[in-house]
Amino acid sequence: MKASPILVGDFVYCRSKYYRDQLQLPEELGLVIEIKRSNFKVLYPNDKRCWLPREALARTRPDLDYSTFPEKLHYIIKKVHAHECELVSDNGTHRLALRIDKIDHGTVDDLRQFLADGFISLTVVPEGMAFMQLELLFTA
Repeated sequence: MKASPILVGDFVYCRSKYYRDQLQLPEELGLVIEIKRSNFKVLYPNDKRCWLPREALARTRPDLDYSTFPEKLHYIIKKVHAHECELVSDNGTHRLALRIDKIDHGTVDDLRQFLADGFISLTVVPEGMAFMQLELLFTA
């Protein structure tokens, strides 16, 4: 049986003690925010980011209450079915760029409601014939 793929927005655990020790990773779940070939950029709750190979990761499906920053990112990424993600944070303001197929008014309204007072702006720009780039500015 083939393992299911790890996608942007999935929670993972680094099962390699070697990588955890070398990179000083916490014993917590991380969120995949970028994928390049067989390597995954993982964001941890303490804002530590690192690249890890596929074989060092195990995908998990934790129970979520969306109170932490990675949980909020997970919600946003999965809500829009993002293929790729880029995250830039500065002084508590986050710019999340997501490559998506489609978006509708209901999804936009849901994101605004989910982020509440943290919502700053949402921009959607066509990217070629098949994709769109969604840029979301918010505070956590």
